[in-house]
Amino acid sequence: MNDKITLLAVLTVGTAFTFLWLMLCKERLRIKWYAALPIAVLHTVCGVLCVKVFAVVEVGFDMSKAGSMSLFGGIFILPLFYYLGAKLTRRKPAEVFDVFTICMIFTLMCARFNCILSGCCTGLFIPGTQTRFPTRESELLYYAVMLILLIPRVDKDKNPGGMYPLYMATYGAFRFFNEFFRTSSSEMLFHLSHLWAVIAFVVGLSIYAETKARNRRGKKVTKK
Repeated sequence: MNDKITLLAVLTVGTAFTFLWLMLCKERLRIKWYAALPIAVLHTVCGVLCVKVFAVVEVGFDMSKAGSMSLFGGIFILPLFYYLGAKLTRRKPAEVFDVFTICMIFTLMCARFNCILSGCCTGLFIPGTQTRFPTRESELLYYAVMLILLIPRVDKDKNPGGMYPLYMATYGAFRFFNEFFRTSSSEMLFHLSHLWAVIAFVVGLSIYAETKARNRRGKKVTKK
């Protein structure tokens, strides 16, 4: 199957999931049912734009060296769209981030699944064998586990505003470890993705801790 058709197919699945999730959360976001579909499509378009732009940025804007996508673009750039959208529509950023974190995770899971179909982002060969480390498959498993853990937390509104930083921190930790088993154009043990992973972990953990502390203070004030 043509790579472009394959990518379009998986992105369509991601858009469909986002639409269904937004329909379930429409009352929390205060949106009408007919607004869910264009928002879902816009989310996918912005996501693709982020991962493609970041792929160019991380090679110093050298188009000849840029990969097709860098999923860290979703981690670092897409939240800017969430914040901007929340401010422009006068929604609570914490509410928007919690709901759309689920959309981001599923969309990036679709993007990584596309890597399997297109044969890119492979793992290194396991020493002494012709079998590669299942780096892409393990990342899909990570996404599935995060969806299972976070969807109930979003539904119960636990630690408002904490879903995205929690995802960011855990993904940074997972990706840092996973990078040691992935192929890299630099052929070095440590490469650029390790740096992005560390940044994601530190920033995500810091924001999560601050969010949790702020919510605790808010609960104490409410009780008084």
